[in-house]
Amino acid sequence: MSEQVQDVPAQKKHRYGLDLLDFFCQGWRPHALILVVLLACALPGFLALQPLDRDESRFVQATTQMFETGDFIRISFQDEPRNKKPIGIHWLQAATAGPLHGPETRTIQTFRIPSLLGAGLAALCVFQIGTLLYSRRVGLVAGIAIACGLLLSTEAGIAKTDAALAGFTALAYLGLAKLRSPSAGRSADWAPWALWVGLGMAALIKGPIGPLLVILSGLMLLVWERDFGWVKRAAHWPSMLLAAAIVLPWYIAIWQATNGQFFFDAVGQDLAPKLAGQSENKSVPPGAHLLLSPVIFWPGSILIPLALWTAWRERKDTRVHFLLAWLVPGWLMFEAAPAKLAHYTLPVHGAVLLLGAVGLFSAGWQKAWLRWTSVAILAFGTLIMTALPLVLAQDVAEGAQTHALQASAAIGLAGIVALVLVIRQSRWAAGALIGTAMVASLAIKGLFVPSIPQLDLSQRISAALIKEGLHPRLSPGQPGPLIGAGYQEPSLIFLTRSDSALSSVTAAVAAAKPGVGLVVNADPQFEAPLIEGLAQKGLSVAWRGAPLAGLNYSKGDDVTLKIGEVVASPKRIQASGPQR
Repeated sequence: MSEQVQDVPAQKKHRYGLDLLDFFCQGWRPHALILVVLLACALPGFLALQPLDRDESRFVQATTQMFETGDFIRISFQDEPRNKKPIGIHWLQAATAGPLHGPETRTIQTFRIPSLLGAGLAALCVFQIGTLLYSRRVGLVAGIAIACGLLLSTEAGIAKTDAALAGFTALAYLGLAKLRSPSAGRSADWAPWALWVGLGMAALIKGPIGPLLVILSGLMLLVWERDFGWVKRAAHWPSMLLAAAIVLPWYIAIWQATNGQFFFDAVGQDLAPKLAGQSENKSVPPGAHLLLSPVIFWPGSILIPLALWTAWRERKDTRVHFLLAWLVPGWLMFEAAPAKLAHYTLPVHGAVLLLGAVGLFSAGWQKAWLRWTSVAILAFGTLIMTALPLVLAQDVAEGAQTHALQASAAIGLAGIVALVLVIRQSRWAAGALIGTAMVASLAIKGLFVPSIPQLDLSQRISAALIKEGLHPRLSPGQPGPLIGAGYQEPSLIFLTRSDSALSSVTAAVAAAKPGVGLVVNADPQFEAPLIEGLAQKGLSVAWRGAPLAGLNYSKGDDVTLKIGEVVASPKRIQASGPQR
């Protein structure tokens, strides 16, 4: 089936752009093209976005504290153990942030490098799986589709676990695909290493999720095909021992360091509430991921109808068996879980896009109903992306309508051009889709969101503290821990100092001393008790600069923050002065 495209008449080859596709399929070009596309779509957010609340800033703050304490086993956010995810992403972040700028600089981009590398690994593995199962054409189309897709290119610029998990899970699936290949033999010596290293790293990054996906896929294949040959080839003791060496030392060390509390908390306070629908993420009915797919796959969402068509039409093909085993158990698992976030399905996106690429080269695009269904899904995703800046400007950022209109106009224009070329079956249609993804990434993540000051409140506070000489880490003399109440977002702690006392009025008053900086929510429920508590210690506040207004987007609350310096109150100064 992979070579049916060769039957396209020579005079139509120009129309379908296969000559250009074949050019990029040669040698090192597909790898380079996939990485260039990924970088073009990921770097605007990677470079321009401030430290994001809450997950990203929690991860990078925990990594920073490992450098400060010298403890690279336990994971903590300030004084609170962070017993949720394993250590893997923190070690990867430490490996990039430490040697490059050092954790004290709080350069968020150095912490994001592992996510960018993980996304690159995911896209390249999708290409290799497509090449192994079908052809370089199939692999290249799917690899580019996931590289420029909204979800992977966004996660590539955020310093948390999901892009790295997608990369190592894809590596495991690449090893599994090769182990099942009819040509598996001496040429597949690397396959068990890819499988087990991918599983080991996935388990060290996000616990059981990655290995569980691969195990479910393997079980589905065994039940479906009754072929145990690949299982014997996968039981490769050297690579299995390497996986154990990757995972077990830290798991043993954290058990000893916390007396097993890490595992009780990770299961009881993180995993179990999500499975029971009792986490901070509200329970969502099954089908939500499917409804989101035209957007999170965009612009690769054009391949979704082709993927469904291929899955049914070629359901007896063992290669389709593999892709369905990669996709179906994981997708159903994520749909069944009450807690649903858009990024959960990322590790199985490669299977959808590979099935879609197969359909593209198997006469699927020549079927009018299938072609127009694909165009409709692409158009819907493009409409959502075009409207996104306008929605953000209306709901989040008053006064940002001009920037929103510019961003939406750029995305809309690029999207219309791409749709027209797709409908006309132009040889430039694929390039136009990639270009639209790049335009959307630059317009939204690189220009529009960073231009909204309401969303950049923590960095504005940090800059104001530097200006007033009150920054606890960057001001001369380091006046001491930042204190405050009513705004305790992890991004502010990351940008200031790990011992910042922002969790409550009580904690702020306890840490207060003359000369330290103060940040308080101007709401009377925070400001009044803080001032009263300071007064009881003989302290007061000398306010500095103008209040800063913004959006605490983690809570959806508009806030106004006041900055000041804690000073000894006049009465206290007079009482401690010389006696006459």
